[in-house]
Amino acid sequence: MIRTVLGGMAAISLALTAAPAIAQDESEQPRTTYSVEFLRFAPDKADTWTEMNDKYWAPAAKAAGLPPAQVHWMMDGSWDLMIVREIPRGLAAFDTHASPERDRFRQEFLKLVGGEEAAKALREKNGELISASQRFFTHTHP
Repeated sequence: MIRTVLGGMAAISLALTAAPAIAQDESEQPRTTYSVEFLRFAPDKADTWTEMNDKYWAPAAKAAGLPPAQVHWMMDGSWDLMIVREIPRGLAAFDTHASPERDRFRQEFLKLVGGEEAAKALREKNGELISASQRFFTHTHP
């Protein structure tokens, strides 16, 4: 019995040590990574959020060269809106606190709104429009 257990453990150990070598030989297929955010608006604030998005957030993202966000108005459930944004460079974008994409967006946003004080005021106003939010990260399998 001991021989059987030791033989089984040896087989498992061999399989576990061989698995990474096999996985490294296979090239990983590219995936598309997304941020999916759900928003619930404060009463009567959805139109204001839409106006701000159209005037500030979407143009700043476009000027920064980011893929356009997809805005989906929910037809049921507890959320009012779902925003799907492709994350350029996938999970590599999370390797730093100052991603090039975030920096480009910030610079374009500041240019569009006229500086840091105006940007802060808009972020605060945006926060007042949203009563709840939740974000998820997803990716596709080619």
